[in-house]
Amino acid sequence: MKAALHLYKENVVSPVDKRIFGSFIEHLGRAVYGGIYEPGHPTADEEGFRGDVLKLIKELNVPIVRYPGGNFVSGYNWEDGTGPKDKRPRRLELAWKTIETN
Repeated sequence: MKAALHLYKENVVSPVDKRIFGSFIEHLGRAVYGGIYEPGHPTADEEGFRGDVLKLIKELNVPIVRYPGGNFVSGYNWEDGTGPKDKRPRRLELAWKTIETN
């Protein structure tokens, strides 16, 4: 079987919403804890988000970043991450087999 694809950029059917080129942040390695979120870091704001990392993300010009994302989201209950931090449940995170502190 042989296939061919011909693209003609002049033939625009419809504009593409820029949000289709978005991204997500997932709990893989240090992406969240120790990455974008690290209270006590010299560049962290009052919520614990690192200013140096946020600046780099903005430079990528990603139109939207979804959290949570990836495999992590399959077992995450968003309600666990709401309310006062000291009252949030710590749970075994099944995708990465770590404790999620929320």
